[in-house]
Amino acid sequence: MSKMLCHIILLPIMLAFLQAFSWSPAAVEGAKILGLFAHPSESHFAVMRSLMLELAKREHNVTVCSSHRLNEHVENLREIIVEPEFPFWKKLLEITDSQAGGLHKLSQLAEPSMQKSLATVGAAAVDYFLSNAAVQKLLHLPVNEFDYDLIIVDLFYTESLLAVGHFYGKPTIGIVSTNFENYMQHVLEQMVPVACSPNDYETYQPAAGYWQRLGAVRGCVSRRKQFVKANWGAQETLLRRHFAHFEGASEINIAALQAELAVLLLNSHVPLLTPRPLLPNTIAAGGMHIRPPRELPWNIRRFLDESRAGVVYVNLGNEQLCADIPKPTLQLLLQTLGKLKERVLWTCHDEQALKDLPANIMVQHLVAQADILAHPHVRTFLMNGDLLGLQEGIMRHVPMIGVPIFRNEVHNMALAVRLGVGIQLSHDNLTETSLKWALQAIKEDGTYPLKIRQVASTFRDRPLGAVETCMYWMDYVLRHQGGVQLRTLGVGIPSSHLHLFDLFIFYFVMALLIVGVLAGGFYGVITFLRSRGMDKEYSKLS
Repeated sequence: MSKMLCHIILLPIMLAFLQAFSWSPAAVEGAKILGLFAHPSESHFAVMRSLMLELAKREHNVTVCSSHRLNEHVENLREIIVEPEFPFWKKLLEITDSQAGGLHKLSQLAEPSMQKSLATVGAAAVDYFLSNAAVQKLLHLPVNEFDYDLIIVDLFYTESLLAVGHFYGKPTIGIVSTNFENYMQHVLEQMVPVACSPNDYETYQPAAGYWQRLGAVRGCVSRRKQFVKANWGAQETLLRRHFAHFEGASEINIAALQAELAVLLLNSHVPLLTPRPLLPNTIAAGGMHIRPPRELPWNIRRFLDESRAGVVYVNLGNEQLCADIPKPTLQLLLQTLGKLKERVLWTCHDEQALKDLPANIMVQHLVAQADILAHPHVRTFLMNGDLLGLQEGIMRHVPMIGVPIFRNEVHNMALAVRLGVGIQLSHDNLTETSLKWALQAIKEDGTYPLKIRQVASTFRDRPLGAVETCMYWMDYVLRHQGGVQLRTLGVGIPSSHLHLFDLFIFYFVMALLIVGVLAGGFYGVITFLRSRGMDKEYSKLS
């Protein structure tokens, strides 16, 4: 009895002691947060929508500037809508002269041409965004009236938006939500000096020879120069145009703005992101757009519930309307899918373009893709291979069939095949036979469901979930004076310094000098010996 009494007395004391000496970071509430999302892509905004709604849910006062609506009423969230939406893909097709061939012709551009075109259209989208009257009003606020505590920017050829945080003295968090045309790799090469090393992290082999490593360095330097010239050059023009009313606007550059980033959030994570050295403020948070599944509209739910044979879900990308799919390809898809026992749910933003559909096919465009993939009857995901769709398929355990067009989509589907979670079909040689084979393989091969669960487990296995990771670092920046402690002074280091070219020149000159001295000494000795020999010959003759 005395022991029990002792335990009852000591337990609260021990708990109080542990509480006093334990510490956990307090969540920040009531901050004012501004989101600047100039890129008009709906898939990009899916990431931003999830994060901004979560911030509002956590009692922050949130302002969102975007071309897309949240479609949710939240008291402490204000929207500044930039309408009409900038026609990003239409402009990209125009400047690349690809209107006739559409996205298929666009995908055949050489990468340097694609990068230059994306930089041009990206700058035009930001120019359109910054020219909006409501955004202009925001940017012309006096410094003492700009009372936001944190700025969040969607980084996709939008680097000039970082100037808002610079001129108003506010911490900025950048989010790279996509890997489109290796944009993530380009950003990392600029932000993280060690990422631009003699190693290509996707294909690196430890036994790489001298010439392979030399080629990797040359390719890296070439990419850096092109990215700086095409993208940063266009973005710095926007700095001079839209921020001219700020002191020092003529002197600031994109390299300096990127060096001021408090945190860079990457929408990727292992095993989808190849491990590489990252700076402390570069955080892999893949899947940040995926929220717990919500209830489906009754008509969609009923269509899925009643399909006892399973469901094939189709989404061939937000960049391509169904009306723009080549007619032979569209006809092939409808004929093949229409013969299945399974029902087919097709997400298409111009659903009226699909007419005379087979009885087992339903078209929709309003329901979030991740919510559809969460339905237990969805067994196969027919997709284009974009990064967000790949993450959603993995997280919802739905094996994929990819028909990629762009290089980044081909890369993603090659990764899916390597991980054993999907099948890749050629867009140029898609046939009814190949599509039937892929659908049958996904349906009958039990290794796909097993592998995708293993990959999903690895993707999820981290101290915090993707959204919680983002929230933690946003709170960290708010708690600790903009996260200046995380910044690395070497960010923005020139390529010549990064690869020690200037030091190599010094050693090369020293080597030449030493070789020159040795050669001169050797020449002098030879000359001296020859002269001695000639003197002896002359003395003999005389």
